[in-house]
Amino acid sequence: MEEIPQNLVMDIHWIHDKTTFPHWKDIRQNIHVHSLYWIQEGEGVFQTDTEEHPVSPDMLFYLWPGLSMEMSSGGGEPLRITMILLSLYTLSPSADNQGRVEPLHALPLPFLLKPGREPGRQLSQLFRQIAGDFVPGNPGSQLKTQALLYELLYELFQAKDSANPDLGQGYELFLRMKEELERRYSEPLQIHELAVRYGISSSYVRSLFQQYLHKSPKGYLSEIRYEHAKKQLLYTRLTLKEIAAACGYSDEFHFSKAFKQLSGQPPSAMRSC
Repeated sequence: MEEIPQNLVMDIHWIHDKTTFPHWKDIRQNIHVHSLYWIQEGEGVFQTDTEEHPVSPDMLFYLWPGLSMEMSSGGGEPLRITMILLSLYTLSPSADNQGRVEPLHALPLPFLLKPGREPGRQLSQLFRQIAGDFVPGNPGSQLKTQALLYELLYELFQAKDSANPDLGQGYELFLRMKEELERRYSEPLQIHELAVRYGISSSYVRSLFQQYLHKSPKGYLSEIRYEHAKKQLLYTRLTLKEIAAACGYSDEFHFSKAFKQLSGQPPSAMRSC
């Protein structure tokens, strides 16, 4: 699984629900931004410098900055395209809490994505909502649209992984267990309990996590608890005992030991920074 960019910041340039006409032709004008083209209706052809792609409904084209493309509609039903143009950046933490903004050169998305029938229906609705709600220059619309765009990117990353035939039949099961660990990190979860709940063996649970995340389920759960504990150390006045209980550790001793293994320092040292 490719890493989703952390601390992603976006600047919306334009969102447009474009209806073309038979035998329409155009080129990608804004090549210095990230563009998402969702095909709502019609048929046509998109052509880059290296390849020609037949276009039909429920297909996504992701165009990273610098990519040129020619577009055309056929003689039958013309294309209707929801177009989203963005500048994307990542915000890196810094010691002075000011952060450092760096341009994002590309998202971990393919040029062409063909999600399944149900994900495609959901994505189509989301693209329509984004295009319908966007009001340029309106601060309230800007905030709402950004929230929907973050949701859209998450759904696209999920659809990309689900559409990959190399992932195997256990991928959906892995996602459900992964999400359960993320949601129930504060509880005293045991891997064998997870296996029983999903009707599989503990060894199969471990093999799925190794296959798709390259980590053991126990190791992943430890990382989730560590990140939650780190935030509580930095932004609350809870005692170590209270943080241990809130983040799923059996006691303060096990919390301190696990925290030091991951950070190289005891939790008290981070709080004193």
